[in-house]
Amino acid sequence: MNELQETKQQEMLHPFFSIWLHPKKTARYILDHKGLGYAIIFILLGGMAGVLFSAMDAESLDIPTWGILLICLIGGPFIGLFSSTIGAGVFLLIGKLFKGKATYKEMFKVMGLSSIPHIWLAPILLLWMAFSPETFFRMDSDYLEVKNLLVTLISSLVSLCVTIWSFVINVAVIAETHRFSNWRAFFTIFIPGFVVFAILLIIVIIFTFSIMG
Repeated sequence: MNELQETKQQEMLHPFFSIWLHPKKTARYILDHKGLGYAIIFILLGGMAGVLFSAMDAESLDIPTWGILLICLIGGPFIGLFSSTIGAGVFLLIGKLFKGKATYKEMFKVMGLSSIPHIWLAPILLLWMAFSPETFFRMDSDYLEVKNLLVTLISSLVSLCVTIWSFVINVAVIAETHRFSNWRAFFTIFIPGFVVFAILLIIVIIFTFSIMG
C-alpha cells in the first residue's frame, strides 16, 4: 500500500516545484520516469537564466540591453549544454573515486535541476532589467543613494540565497544519482571547484610576478 502511494506521489511530482524541498525525490523521478529531452529543457532554461544573473552589475561590459537579451536567448542554451556536458563528466569521474554508481547519461539528465531556482527568478530579473536598468546594471553614478542601495542589498541577498540553495540542491541531486552520502556528493562538487580555483590562482600569481619583473 505504501509503495502504491509513493508511486502515485512520484507520478504527480513536478520538478519545477518539488526540487525546492525534495531534491532527491525529484532527481529519482527524472532518472526513472523522464527522458533526455525533458531533462534538456531545464538545462537550456538554466543556461539562459545564468546569463541573466551574470549580467547583473555588468556595466563594465558596455553591452546594450538588447545585446544581453540576444546573448541570453541564443548563447544561453549553448552555454547550458556545454557546461552540463562537461560538468556531468567531471562529477561522474570524481564521484567514481568515492564509489559512485551513476552513469554519464544519468548524471547529464540531472544537471539542469540545480538551475531551477535561477529559472524561477529569471522573469523578475527581466522586469528589473526593463524598468530599472540603472540599478540592474549599476550604471547610475549615484546608485549608492539610499533607495538604490536598498535595491542593491535586497538583490544581493536574494542572489546569495538562490546560489546557496542551488548548491544544496546540487549536492542532494548528485548524492541521489551516485547513490552515496551527501558528504561524498559535497566533495564531488568541491574538489573540481578547488582545483580550478587553485589553477587560476597560480596563473594570477605567475602573471603578477612576471609584470613586476
